[in-house]
Amino acid sequence: MPKKKKKTKLIKKPSKKKRSRIKKKYSKKRKKTKSKLRKRKKRTKSSKEKKIDSSSQELVFKTKPEWIKTSLANKSQYLNKYNESIKNNNNFWKKEGKRITWIKPYKKIKDIKYSKDEVKIKWFEDGTLNASANCIDRHLKDKKDKTAIIWVGDDPKEQQKISYKQLHQKVSKAANGLKKLGIQKGDRVTIYLTMIPELAILMLACARIGAIHSIIFGGFSAESISGRVNDCKSEYIITADEGVRGGKTIPLKATTDEALTNCPNVKKCIVVKRTGNYVFWNNDRDVWYHDLIKDVSNQCDPEEMNAEDPLFILYTSGSTGKPKGVLHTTGGYMVYASMTHQYIFNYKPK
Repeated sequence: MPKKKKKTKLIKKPSKKKRSRIKKKYSKKRKKTKSKLRKRKKRTKSSKEKKIDSSSQELVFKTKPEWIKTSLANKSQYLNKYNESIKNNNNFWKKEGKRITWIKPYKKIKDIKYSKDEVKIKWFEDGTLNASANCIDRHLKDKKDKTAIIWVGDDPKEQQKISYKQLHQKVSKAANGLKKLGIQKGDRVTIYLTMIPELAILMLACARIGAIHSIIFGGFSAESISGRVNDCKSEYIITADEGVRGGKTIPLKATTDEALTNCPNVKKCIVVKRTGNYVFWNNDRDVWYHDLIKDVSNQCDPEEMNAEDPLFILYTSGSTGKPKGVLHTTGGYMVYASMTHQYIFNYKPK
């Protein structure tokens, strides 16, 4: 049977008057919407500008005129120094190198080469020195009773002031303790601690005997520790039972224990007693720091190090791939650290 055709419904076209009314109505609506959007954009822009203005006002601090007058590195002085370092590079660093104490003074300033085949960076390479002696020993003659370290714990009531004389004794005892374990020049020592005086003391102790220290941030995971320990072939690690930060305890020893399950070459784990809480103990591997330094001398002669001997290894964060160990040598690092410390902090010996 033939299909029935559907009836088409005819839509009546609105009259000219009606079309005009509709057009006017929607035209008004569009204008209102555009006006609202413009106002909204203006408000957003002005609020952003206010935020930028307020933040810039908060961050800009004008230097006091009297500070500028007495500064070691005001703008003109800085530019003079900078220009001198570019025009007469060797003479500039020859002079700056004398700011630290050398056992054997240097004659060579630098030996640097950047090419596709070879990268060579050497500073003061024929000179010898010791970083620990530069930080402590040279101040003993006239500053032995002055404060070298001010430490404030997580609880501000917990404080220590350590004089240069006391620091010398503590670092020497730590150095002799490390020697007692068999640590010697060139060995890598990993330090996984929070901000306690022993962190600085043990860094300086490593430098005193020529061991290369590698610092790991006290909040890193077991995996981060084991990766860095294995990469630099470290055979010794220093940690604490626990750390304290923001009122919370950090399980440093427990994290270290977990990391060391993947570090077969680590011989000893030195543990600083910080909180005194219970920690797992491996009698063959673990050593309490206070026991290690109990019966050792508080005098330790600093090891004579070449300027190009390694001082420490510092690893990148690993946020863009595998962490990379950056090796800092002794002479060039100490000269630059001394110079920037003086100019940035406007340090003037009294």
